Amino acid sequence: MRPSRISALILATALLAGCSSATSSHPPAGPARSRSRPAPARTPLAPRPRADRFTVSGRHPVAPSASQDTRAQAGGATCQRGLLRQDQTLGDTTASGFELAGAPAAARLLAHFLAGTGTPVRFGPGSPIARQARASRPFRALNRSVQAAIGAQLRAGHHRVRLSAAALPPVLFAGPGSSRDLYLSFRGTQGLDLSGAGTITRHRYTGTLSYVIADSYGFPPADRLLGIGTAMRYLQVTCGRPQTPGGAHWFPDAITVTVPFRQPRS
Repeated sequence: MRPSRISALILATALLAGCSSATSSHPPAGPARSRSRPAPARTPLAPRPRADRFTVSGRHPVAPSASQDTRAQAGGATCQRGLLRQDQTLGDTTASGFELAGAPAAARLLAHFLAGTGTPVRFGPGSPIARQARASRPFRALNRSVQAAIGAQLRAGHHRVRLSAAALPPVLFAGPGSSRDLYLSFRGTQGLDLSGAGTITRHRYTGTLSYVIADSYGFPPADRLLGIGTAMRYLQVTCGRPQTPGGAHWFPDAITVTVPFRQPRS
């Protein structure tokens, strides 16, 4: 989050010519008019040398899980209209409660789940939930570990650093040091994508890293979030496949967190 090459062309000035049409073999009586000479072309400025650069990448993909369960119908059960309306009301009430409790991201995700579209929801680096993620204790611990691993590869001479999935464990927001909204909306995440770039100077490596904390929002069989997990699971599986009006659907969601990168060269 690059310097461009600077090229310059210096145009030669136009010739301003003056001449006299003397036909005599004798030199003219007055001083001769000289033809003006073009200004010497100036050598184009050489582009500034670019500092050495490095790139960073890595991916821990989201694997299939029970939260994404979209089997046609659990145990061959049929979505019952009365139970669907009851569970939908419970979900709507819970989403409103999240909003009142100061957890707007959790409210948005639950409402999107209940809408049943299945389309992704992504929170950008400037969003409140991304700022909370960046400040959380679990993310800060991960970032320290990742920055150290990148620095070690750079000092070993690798300018294209790629971290393995093992070096990018999914962030767990269910423990201490996470906000209420992070817990209610993401809790245990399932994937992590890393990208970044920077410059190499005499004494240090500096740049920017971007983490995409990825998840799939849905309700696995054992989910008991605030007592609504079983009801939401019913909406997702029994009423969601095949889709019943009012049935819910799991969806991919993610938070992007951007941080500065800084490591010494030695």
